[in-house]
Amino acid sequence: MSTQKIALFTPAGEVGRRLAEEALKRGHTVTAIVTDENEFKLKHPNLKVVRGDVRKKEEVTKYAKGHDVVINAYSPSIKNPREHVDITRSVIEGTKEAGVQHIVSASHPFEQRMEATEEFYNSFKPVIQAQQEALKLLQKEKNLSWSYLHSVAPEAGKKPGEYQVSDEIYFSHPEGQARIPLKEYTSTLLNEAEKGQMETHEFNYEDRLE
Repeated sequence: MSTQKIALFTPAGEVGRRLAEEALKRGHTVTAIVTDENEFKLKHPNLKVVRGDVRKKEEVTKYAKGHDVVINAYSPSIKNPREHVDITRSVIEGTKEAGVQHIVSASHPFEQRMEATEEFYNSFKPVIQAQQEALKLLQKEKNLSWSYLHSVAPEAGKKPGEYQVSDEIYFSHPEGQARIPLKEYTSTLLNEAEKGQMETHEFNYEDRLE
């Protein structure tokens, strides 16, 4: 495995910290682009933390330039799920202008508590819709190497008012889609970041597709 220069666009929360920690543990160099660098509580010789706005394409270009891969860890929020689509578009356009051809996105709202209630089921529908729209933006990019980790929608049960929340997430990329355990998102995402543009995936999709 060759080491990578990773541009990590992330909120200053636990998800971004875990991704940065795992990348650094694997020997990669990480630039974390956050809204407030003082809130990103991680120090390492191979980590640089800077302030940047992922919603602005020109700032994505500025900070992605010179890196091997861009990781987008901004997931949709229940309060404003549409912002995720705008951020995904900004990351795609800014990354291409920076001359980088590899994007990995973690869009499941990991820090959002998943509840098996009808209220949560209804409130989560716009999040799923935003993820589907963001995925379509990536699918249109024929010259980018991309991967997208996103949510499995809560499912209505057999009885009225009964709902089920999955402990898996979708892993989508140009070759297909699979479901992986939620607990494997960090390792899966970093494995994707380490792949070269022309490398293929190891999943047997005929077995794992829904």
